[in-house]
Formats: sequence, structure tokens, C-alpha cells
Amino acid sequence: MSDVANSNPLDKIPSILDNFKFDKVHEHMVRVNHKWVQGDSYEVPSIEDLRNTARRLLVNAALHDEVVINVGTGGFMVYKLPWGLSLTFQLAWA
Repeated sequence: MSDVANSNPLDKIPSILDNFKFDKVHEHMVRVNHKWVQGDSYEVPSIEDLRNTARRLLVNAALHDEVVINVGTGGFMVYKLPWGLSLTFQLAWA
């Protein structure tokens, strides 16, 4: 087995978060007025909220028993595949 297959996906999360361009996602969300429900309010999330949501999705996917799974919310999608984790923000899909 390769090192990737033997590695713990949780170990990759800090690097994924450090390399993801949350500022670009935030700029887009502000520009198109893409809002999330935040407690009792409905507003464009902060960069910190974006980062926390992405972290939660990454952890959920990494800890899932399935070898292949995807989880998402609010535009974020996390893919867990045999060779690792991937974080995306989707603008459109069909």
C-alpha cells in the first residue's frame, strides 16, 4: 500500500485549510449576496465562519467509515477518496 493510503486523513486538514483561498470565496459571496443562516440572522458569513464550516466538513468526511464519501453545505463540498481529501466551493452544478 502507498503512504497516501496508509496516512490519516485528519493529518491533511490543517494543510488543506491553510492553502484554501477563503478570501476569494468571501469576496464572491459578498459580490453575489450569498447568505447563510447564522443563528437568528441571515447574512454573508465571515471568513472565520467559512473556515470553521470547511473544517467541520473535512473532519466529518475524514472520520466517516466509508472509503469514498462527499459532504457539503452552503457551497462547500468535501470529497474523501482513497488517495485523500479535497475541499471545493461550488458556484454552479447540474
